[in-house]
Amino acid sequence: MASFTLHIPDDLKNKMNEHPDINWPEYIKQRFMVRLTQLERFEQLVSEGKI
Repeated sequence: MASFTLHIPDDLKNKMNEHPDINWPEYIKQRFMVRLTQLERFEQLVSEGKI
C-alpha cells in the first residue's frame, strides 16, 4: 500500500483532535474514493457527449 503525507494547519488539527472517535485517515481515504468516482463518472459522461 502506498503512503501519502498531508500537511494541515494547526487549528484544523486541533479541531480534529476534538473528535478522537473519528478515524481521520480512513475518512480521508473514503472521501478521496468518493471524489475519484465522481470524476470518473463526469469523464464518462463527457466522453459519451452527454455533457
